[in-house]
Amino acid sequence: MKRIKRVLSAGLGAIMLLQSITLCPVAAAPSKETGALKEKVLTDLPVSWDLTELYASEEAFEEDMKRAEELIPKIAAYRGTLHSVEGLLKLLEDPELLEIRAILDKANLYETFLNSLDATDPWAKAAAARFHEVEDQVTIAYAFEDPEIMEMPLKKRQEIISDERLAPYAWSLRRFTDPEQEALGEEALRVETLMGSAMNNRDTRNTFDNVELPRPAFTYPDGTEGKLTNSVFSRIMESKGYDQEFRRDIYELRNGMRQPYANTYASLLEGEMKRNWAKAQIHGYSSTLEAALNDSDVEPEVYDRIIEFAHSMLPKIYEYYEARKKVLELDEMFLSDMDQSITEYSPREVTYEEAVNTGRSAISVWGDEYLETFDKIMESPHVDVYPSGTKESGAYNFHLGNETTPFIMYNFNGSESYISTIVHEMGHAVYSTFSMENQNVYNNHPTIFTQEVTSTANELVFHRKMIDQAKTRDEKLYWLDKEIRLFIKALVTECRYSEFEDYCYKTIESGGALDTSAMAEKWIELAKEYYGDAVMISDDSGIEWAGIHHLFRNYYVYQYATSLTYAASICQRTEEKGQEAIDAYLSFLKAGDTDDPGSLLKLAGVDPLADETYEAAGELIGELIDEFVAETAGIGRNK
Repeated sequence: MKRIKRVLSAGLGAIMLLQSITLCPVAAAPSKETGALKEKVLTDLPVSWDLTELYASEEAFEEDMKRAEELIPKIAAYRGTLHSVEGLLKLLEDPELLEIRAILDKANLYETFLNSLDATDPWAKAAAARFHEVEDQVTIAYAFEDPEIMEMPLKKRQEIISDERLAPYAWSLRRFTDPEQEALGEEALRVETLMGSAMNNRDTRNTFDNVELPRPAFTYPDGTEGKLTNSVFSRIMESKGYDQEFRRDIYELRNGMRQPYANTYASLLEGEMKRNWAKAQIHGYSSTLEAALNDSDVEPEVYDRIIEFAHSMLPKIYEYYEARKKVLELDEMFLSDMDQSITEYSPREVTYEEAVNTGRSAISVWGDEYLETFDKIMESPHVDVYPSGTKESGAYNFHLGNETTPFIMYNFNGSESYISTIVHEMGHAVYSTFSMENQNVYNNHPTIFTQEVTSTANELVFHRKMIDQAKTRDEKLYWLDKEIRLFIKALVTECRYSEFEDYCYKTIESGGALDTSAMAEKWIELAKEYYGDAVMISDDSGIEWAGIHHLFRNYYVYQYATSLTYAASICQRTEEKGQEAIDAYLSFLKAGDTDDPGSLLKLAGVDPLADETYEAAGELIGELIDEFVAETAGIGRNK
């Protein structure tokens, strides 16, 4: 997961704050550069963040906040000077204004990590509040920028911004040359900033779900007691040591855990969605989706295209579910059976360092430069590895500014299958580092649309490695199944989530309210459509939307589906063209946020609107499922 924070302002000085399958044959085309470095083994890796690298004390944090406040009046000196190339250059390159940006970047990292480790910590709450206070002051101070620039005629704006002296900043200034762009007035921007800061239901939801939601106790079949944490749930669903009835009981227990709070979750989601819809209307958009796509510079056709593509793949996906049901020898297959191994093979228990080195070997396909960056990140105290009772669930990469190595959060569970998560987040982190090292601070934060491509590409090469090095038929089938389900999760499941999200937004945009009964009905309706007849969808699953924290990130989840489609294309190109394709991919990673996502992806040889992009991905998924059906025909797990 690539974490995203909101854009503080539309102005030039706005601080952009960013917060996270199949037989991909990439491993067959290793980089000619990778030699001894590939054989290196990482040892004694740090396993927790050293936040003193950011701030040694609360006092040091406050000193930075005061320094930023001291510099804020400097912004006003540029009022009335932005009608020339010289004025814009001075604003963009003013060292004191860049210092404000750097301070807020560092402070945002710090307060985010404190809250990820323990959202109930009083200092975490205080640091977040103080950061947002200063952040809002800075945003409001810059509120004159857009109106001042936009008051010039379009032709004049285009003339100024096309000046070669502004070339390094051209993409960050693109809105001023867009004939359809309209700027809010200074007072409207001020109100939007203040209201946006005051209405943050996402953090409230995460605090409740990760920390305060009661985790039910249960009894294992052997009589021992357990508590249903996220990691415990995952291990039970994957383990073949428990029967179907016990898994169903645990699955229902997790749904029952959130059901009493359904109205709370719905209210929080409605508030977040209303905030996004209000912001879209303020900026003149006809829907929240339109605003989200425009903010990411994604062509509107892309969203419809990926949903259509997911639906077109459903008949093939149904074949996989039917084959899976047969090989597991189940009369009825439930959602609680979907993570069960189809063979007697189960992923090994591994140490964190074993997991990292296995993942590192898989992604070595991208060459020495990529490995060197991977190692630099992994060997820094910027990776927090293990879960705790207060730590946020999931995993993410977070990077701001040009000053620091990215930070990564994991919740490593000791399973070999977790390596997929490790390489996923490292895909983000290496991309962030390449962007930072090759672009200025205005152009070094690619959008999630391209970020998820890089993380998914790493998952593809990892699964290819595990299939290739499998020592038994059972082991190979296990990883083949995992890879198919990675495709299904990224493409089919995330599109299902996105359709549910779109339903919620359309309900709100039409003046309605989110009703938990209607939401449950819609969730189950979509689940039945996407899973088909082979999978039983129980009524208690209607609450599952409450556990999807990405629904609180405005039209986020569909980008997992697009990322898998484009990553598959990159992997195929690497198989066909070898080093040429790898070099193109690295050029894409280094381009940062210097163009729209579609143009950036073309650097890597992928066209998001081309029919062949989707056809190739569809063929690849289809071939994998055909192989799965053929390999499992006539066998059962217990035969």
